[in-house]
Amino acid sequence: MELRCSEAIEARRSIRKFDSEAVPGEYLDQLIEAARKAPSGTNRQPWRFVVLDTPEKKEKLKGKVIQPFILEAPVVFVCCVDRKSFTRGLVEKRMEELISSNVVSEEAAGYIKQRKMPEQSDEVVTPASAYLDLGIAVEHMVLQATALGLGSCWVRLFKAPEVHEDLGLPENIEVIALLPVGYPAQSPSPRPRLNREDILIEIE
Repeated sequence: MELRCSEAIEARRSIRKFDSEAVPGEYLDQLIEAARKAPSGTNRQPWRFVVLDTPEKKEKLKGKVIQPFILEAPVVFVCCVDRKSFTRGLVEKRMEELISSNVVSEEAAGYIKQRKMPEQSDEVVTPASAYLDLGIAVEHMVLQATALGLGSCWVRLFKAPEVHEDLGLPENIEVIALLPVGYPAQSPSPRPRLNREDILIEIE
């Protein structure tokens, strides 16, 4: 039974122990679809994913991860940013789309082009917003996984350059995080969270 969004947010935990039960293919499709529908700056959608869903595929992570639970998860998503999303030609295409959809004015689009676009069509510039965009997409996946009764865990502690090389990824793809996914074999208690007054900055 799927959870509502507020229930998924409340129920989400970082899971580091998984059952061996396979994740249905339709669930994986739903996770990918959740990421696909995420918002991104000027709709550039820079996220890319590699799905490691067999022992043979996950073997490529061996020696590159420090935490063994990653290899024990039924599925591992390799979460990446595509630097080509920020080449001049693609950004111009996105600007045209935003103007035609009345999302931004031509004046605003001109400002964005001048401020953020590389000078040459083959030049690749990866702004900090690319990693924010990927983070939003991955969190969509995390909450969708929780709603489906699955567990997941953000992982940044691994040898990203070696994962990139062993997966044979093109140069424009930057490996950022791993997301192991599966049915939880543990039920962790909620971790401490700051109080509301600790995260709200009051101004006069």
